[in-house]
Amino acid sequence: MRRHARGSYNKAVEKGRWRYRVLVVDDNRVITDMLAEMLGHLRYLSVVCNDPRDALTLFTRNPERFDAVIVDEIMPELRGTELTGQLLRIRSQIPVVLLTGHGGLITMDQIHRSGVRATLIKPVFKADLRLVLERLLKQRKRAL
Repeated sequence: MRRHARGSYNKAVEKGRWRYRVLVVDDNRVITDMLAEMLGHLRYLSVVCNDPRDALTLFTRNPERFDAVIVDEIMPELRGTELTGQLLRIRSQIPVVLLTGHGGLITMDQIHRSGVRATLIKPVFKADLRLVLERLLKQRKRAL
């Protein structure tokens, strides 16, 4: 697990520097580094896990710590849609964004049934990431 923020997690959040906390899960470090950088520019604090099992452990310990999750679909240990199901059993309202670079390997029906709230196709562009997260987090706020 890597946290992409300067200083301590609590101090950054308390000072209002970060708008939201996002768990990013992808086995590819290049992708997680790129997403963490984009999220930082958008003032989101990212916590990165390159192993979905580590992400599940981290989320299980403190599910309220995160405002959203971004997860890759194709990972060696656990598919993103499978991880999503486990996360939603722990915290049913957490918004999950699914990343995929292989659109043909999963159907929209499978995505919908998994509980994923949005999908982004790789390569991810910062503007798309911002729009998706803003929409999901605005919906989440209204639901609370």
